[in-house]
Amino acid sequence: MAARDRDIFAGVGQSTVITTAGDCQVPILYRDGSMLVVGYRIDRHRAATALSHVALEPLVMAGKALALLCIFEYRDTTIGPYNEIGLGVFARRKARPLPIRRILRDVRSVDEVGMYVTNLPVNTPAAYAAGVELWGYPKYVSGIDTRFDGRSTTATLESEFELRHRVGRGITIKGLPFITFTCKHERLIRTVIEVGHMVRFGGARSLRIQLTGDGPTSTTVKAFGLDSLRPTFVQRADGLRAVLPIGKDCGDALA
Repeated sequence: MAARDRDIFAGVGQSTVITTAGDCQVPILYRDGSMLVVGYRIDRHRAATALSHVALEPLVMAGKALALLCIFEYRDTTIGPYNEIGLGVFARRKARPLPIRRILRDVRSVDEVGMYVTNLPVNTPAAYAAGVELWGYPKYVSGIDTRFDGRSTTATLESEFELRHRVGRGITIKGLPFITFTCKHERLIRTVIEVGHMVRFGGARSLRIQLTGDGPTSTTVKAFGLDSLRPTFVQRADGLRAVLPIGKDCGDALA
């Protein structure tokens, strides 16, 4: 049975990995949480600048690249509760053919594509240590406040930005896996994060971002132009469930 059609925790075995913050069980299991995912079509040249140091280039569709800004409130995980804000751009490996049919059939198996993570602030040392040391995620520790209620979402990244969203009309579908590219010790790591929740689209017109200061993530928000763009889509999930395994080494990460 395909992973997306079963309980994503069924049969998952964990092992212990030591980080500077202590023991970490991998895969990391996310048993409950909420998330807001905001998608933007951005200028391909802006996206390319964020990828200039790695062997990746923007995955361009209809002349634009796709960036995601994600707000996570993890209430129950195997490394404890924490909040996280992710920013990244969809990318493809340079000098590689793009197997469209395979992507449409099962993108999990196509090593050529994924979302390159540009920023990933978190608010606990354990989440920071695991993300940086095991995956090479570009994490840093900062104050992150989130609130998911029945009709709205608010999030604040300390001294960087505030985000507000109201739920709108839209469809509900099964969540798709998060597939990320990161750079760890000059190696390109591709990680397939399976999810087991539903997502609801809607409310893109209500989304507002207010920059409140300078920092790593707000700098990328400005570089991508997200502070002045209307989102292409917004999706929200409550009852978030996910499995974060160790990623696959895809070779030299340097451009």
